[in-house]
Amino acid sequence: MYLGVALLVFVAACGRADQAPVQLESEADLVGMRVAYNSGSVYEIMFSPRTDIDKLSFNVQTDCIEALVGGQVDVYTDDDCLIPPDEQRRLGIRLALRGEKAFPCGMAFRKESVELREAFSHFVDSLVATGEMQAIYERWFLCDTPSTLPMADLGPEPQGKPLRVGEAVNMPPVAFPVEREWRGLEPDLVQRFARHIGRPVEFVYIPTTSFVAALLSGNVDILGGGIFITEERQKTLSFASSHFSAHPGYYVKDDSLKPRLGFGQRMKEMFRNNLVVENRWRYITEGLWETVKISLLSLLLGSILGAGVCWMRMSRRRWLSTTAGVYVEIMRGIPMLVFLMIMFYVVFSGTGLSATAVAIVAFALNFAAYVSEMFRTAILAVSHGQTEAGLAIGFNRWQTFFYIVAPQALRNVLPVYKGESVSLVKNTSIVGYIAIQDLTRASDMIRNRTFDAFFPLLIVTVIYFILAWLLGKLLDLTVKNTAKK
Repeated sequence: MYLGVALLVFVAACGRADQAPVQLESEADLVGMRVAYNSGSVYEIMFSPRTDIDKLSFNVQTDCIEALVGGQVDVYTDDDCLIPPDEQRRLGIRLALRGEKAFPCGMAFRKESVELREAFSHFVDSLVATGEMQAIYERWFLCDTPSTLPMADLGPEPQGKPLRVGEAVNMPPVAFPVEREWRGLEPDLVQRFARHIGRPVEFVYIPTTSFVAALLSGNVDILGGGIFITEERQKTLSFASSHFSAHPGYYVKDDSLKPRLGFGQRMKEMFRNNLVVENRWRYITEGLWETVKISLLSLLLGSILGAGVCWMRMSRRRWLSTTAGVYVEIMRGIPMLVFLMIMFYVVFSGTGLSATAVAIVAFALNFAAYVSEMFRTAILAVSHGQTEAGLAIGFNRWQTFFYIVAPQALRNVLPVYKGESVSLVKNTSIVGYIAIQDLTRASDMIRNRTFDAFFPLLIVTVIYFILAWLLGKLLDLTVKNTAKK
């Protein structure tokens, strides 16, 4: 699926003719246009009453920009300061109109984090009073190439309990990672505040679809990302003093700004932007390790749990078989993404268990439900006469099962087990919703910086295919060796 999407995007990008840029003089000119915005944003609320435009909501800003560049939408609406001038030129888009209304932006806190929020507000107010806040703003927002700016040298980082900060954007100049270091206005501000209170900082990128849940569940202490302070949001969250304001920005495609490149140059530029610049290949290697770790441990733990559930299902004790049956039905009836988020944001919230550990447990529990039914079916497929023969030659029931029934059942179950195992590996692509930087999230991190839909998706597609192929071959060898025995 990933490969098909990537190829379609690439073919469309290569074969599309230049179009005249959309002209906007006021927000009234949006009538009849296809307007993209980020789901959960103020712009979604702002446009919801309008019936005179074609509204398209996307989960992340990157998808909105890719839709604009690809010609799927006419206008992309977001903060006027979101895309630096150098990125606009590279992408072939421009800020066509800046809205009049200004929205204050602030860092969000849980309602009960009164002391931390007040300390942050006092810190921001002091920077505003001395003019230092304005200097920080100008350094990041008035620079044409903020992605090249280094962070200020604030000295050694304090020791102690980390201040966990969730960022809902991955774009200059607000907040963006360069290798393992987060940069931008908000990381700059938070780092200064952390030095002020004597705590280290730990940044994590959280998609906008789950960033509120991450804050309310206590998985992060502070939430940033250029979040607008609105009356509706203040009912759920508390905000520190605003550290900058933003206007609605209406971006349109303008091919005249984009440099002309041949196919070879374009592929070379894709490779450089997506892998070489800022050592972005490290996102792929680190994400691959997370995917492999979660997949293998989930397979192992899920198989062990599945064997236990299978034993319960086949037990003569009614309460055991009924409990196992209810468990299987519940697990098979809940979408894996919903179950994963419930486990992370509700069940294990505040326990200190890492997101990776929660993902392994969640996938193992889900995998166990399916595996238990495979095991049960495979065991029932072995003739009862085999059991009787084992008992007749002097084996007890456990010996009969392990030496006679189990090997035959294993040969029956492995082909189906192989398919379910490969599905588990592919399903781990959703762990980014609980802020795990897996293989898929690695491609998203790269796309958020390059706005290139083709190359990162192609890389991820190839790696997932190789993982699935290797796992399939390994299980095939297991089947063959079992058959020989």
